[in-house]
Amino acid sequence: MEQQNAGPLPPAGPEPAKAIEPPKKEELSKGALVGLFALMALSFYFMFTYTGPFMWLAELQMRWMDGYSEKLTFVLTMVVLVVPAALIWKFVQVAVRNLGPGVSSGGVAPAGTKEAGAGVKPRDIKLPAVAILPLVGAIALGIGLFMYWRGATAGPLTAVKVKELEEGKKPASSHLIVEGVPMWEYTISFKKSGKDCYVPLVSPGWKPGTVAVYVECKEEDLPRVPGMEVKSFTGMRAVGGLPGPVRVAFEKGLFKPAEGYVVIETREDPVKLLGFANGPTWMGGGLVGVGVMVWG
Repeated sequence: MEQQNAGPLPPAGPEPAKAIEPPKKEELSKGALVGLFALMALSFYFMFTYTGPFMWLAELQMRWMDGYSEKLTFVLTMVVLVVPAALIWKFVQVAVRNLGPGVSSGGVAPAGTKEAGAGVKPRDIKLPAVAILPLVGAIALGIGLFMYWRGATAGPLTAVKVKELEEGKKPASSHLIVEGVPMWEYTISFKKSGKDCYVPLVSPGWKPGTVAVYVECKEEDLPRVPGMEVKSFTGMRAVGGLPGPVRVAFEKGLFKPAEGYVVIETREDPVKLLGFANGPTWMGGGLVGVGVMVWG
């Protein structure tokens, strides 16, 4: 008895719907986090030493305007460093993914490997983007601790004459009363966020050559009728010396900076620094604490 051919199979039901994966949250890898912190520290270095991209960007602004914004220049320096670094890092990631070990010339994992069989991706430890907060906290904490360190280690108020500094004497404190003759007519003004003035301070018997002391003050502190009398100035010894453009301008004139010269900031004192240090120190410490919890 012949077996009749089976009729056409009933139409298959609808294919099961594929599960839609929720969009992945933006995450920041540990390597990227460390790199960002390093580039931020490098930007601070360029700002304090007035070198590299910070110097180029500042002088570009000064060609267009009377001065430059220190904060804006710092941000632009970060952009100049981060953008090329991010592009290079992305290029390296793509190159490793396509040409790294275990990948054939076609960019596909060879048969028999774990990647081909199970589609297992190498483990990539990542952190949520909010983990960048401790970086911000670390910077604020560093600024606060630096201000606190300057105020706490300034030492007692010490009187010194410019003649002693011209002879190579090192001041025993960072909080000084310096006595000398201010050369008001040779003041150089420099505009950052505000307008600072830098005045060479010399001894009564000074002969043209190098200058051991400069006084940093504001424009309103300049006398209406400049004189050549001996005056005393009280303030803190500045960290980093003269701003780059001011130093270059003095080097081209009669009042060249001596080796180990001192800049006196007339509007700074240890008590003020200790008071200002509280805000960034507490805020930075709090952000670092939150970051540790997030990392945990």
